[in-house]
Amino acid sequence: MKGINMSSLKGELYHVDAEFAENPALSIQEVDSKLDFCRDFLKAYFKDFSFQKDYHKLPVGVFRNFSFDELCKLRYSTSYTMDDSVDNLFNRRLRYEVFNKIRSSMWRWGYKNGTWNEMVNAWKGIRNFNLGLGPDFETRLDYTRGINAYGNSKFSRTFLDGVFAFLVYYKRKHVMTIGFSIMEGERILIQQVQLKQKSGNRWLYKLPKNRIEFAIDLFTKNFSGFTLYVVDGQSLAEKTLANYKAGLELARDRQDRVEHCGADIQENELEAFQDRIEHLMADVPRLAHFYGDCGKYVLGQSITVNSLIHHKLELDV
Repeated sequence: MKGINMSSLKGELYHVDAEFAENPALSIQEVDSKLDFCRDFLKAYFKDFSFQKDYHKLPVGVFRNFSFDELCKLRYSTSYTMDDSVDNLFNRRLRYEVFNKIRSSMWRWGYKNGTWNEMVNAWKGIRNFNLGLGPDFETRLDYTRGINAYGNSKFSRTFLDGVFAFLVYYKRKHVMTIGFSIMEGERILIQQVQLKQKSGNRWLYKLPKNRIEFAIDLFTKNFSGFTLYVVDGQSLAEKTLANYKAGLELARDRQDRVEHCGADIQENELEAFQDRIEHLMADVPRLAHFYGDCGKYVLGQSITVNSLIHHKLELDV
């Protein structure tokens, strides 16, 4: 199965007092003793070393006595690019990369970083996410490549309408994608509840309710205290159509430049985009109804982020 098993995301992140919310690096204890082993290196490398001022310049080996939580606090607290060896850690080691993606999601879907404690709560929500459907069902985490706000995912090559996705597996087969993005202010944008295939979905009878309401319940349970929003189906369709049409124009431009030997390939690409556009245009009413039918949840105040409308979810009381 593709994607990250949440149980493999080892390591805890810990809340800090409000005074350290914007700079949790200041809450790290016993920094001097953690650096005792490399004092000679620090003296040789720096004329007048100050940890808080200079730690972003240090190679990853200097942090061998720092915990996962402490390294994340350091990364969060600096606006500087850290040493390449540290950046490589946060870009290649899964648990550090997931931390990076949470922060990236907040920026890409709101241009704010959130507080440290919001990062902690998002990390805990992802790690603890569980479908609660029994042993036939499993979940894996996936996310976009690099710093993309949406696009093809890293592990399963699934197109995501947001940064993250929980890939739902039934008897080890990928059957549904629950896509979302995390915003600052402990907000989650639910942007995709999509079946992997159009037919052969008898497993749906095992869900306790319609799948949009089921997905919302999962976020309510696993991300306690977060405010939830659901994407507007028509807005999603219109944005996707715009992307397809832009892709079609680019394909046409390439066709104009291609030599005769590549013409067949370019023609196939044009047909693929045209098929997608026609299919999506016919599907707009269904998408609008699908994302608007949230069961016991009603659609409240709307926000627009990255040209997508999202509706705040509230219990229908």
